[in-house]
Amino acid sequence: MPEKRLTELTRGEEEIMRILWQLGDAVVNEIIARTEEPHPKYTTVATFLKILENKGFVGHRSEGKSYRYFPLVRKEEYAHCVMSSMLDSYFDGSLVQLVSFFSRHEEIPESEIRELQEIIKQTER
Repeated sequence: MPEKRLTELTRGEEEIMRILWQLGDAVVNEIIARTEEPHPKYTTVATFLKILENKGFVGHRSEGKSYRYFPLVRKEEYAHCVMSSMLDSYFDGSLVQLVSFFSRHEEIPESEIRELQEIIKQTER
């Protein structure tokens, strides 16, 4: 089954999606309540939701005079898309270059190194 290609989101769109992934579904005011201060205006969040709906990330159902929005794209699915794009754009598609980059620029705890080694062992099996 071919992988569906997702559009990368803007920072504002991604913030709304993170809230929806966390809540499962929400009305605009519930989303606003979860944003950082200063909270965006109702119309701003509603506009982001309309854009996300047009991009195929969000669906809605009627709830009284309002809409309840819910994700159509799983967080893991979007993360895979973003990480694949980053891997291709910055590391020539190489996981080795990615890990090497982080090992040079970040302190990797011993426990995470062991975990990475275990993942590699499991992949080899």
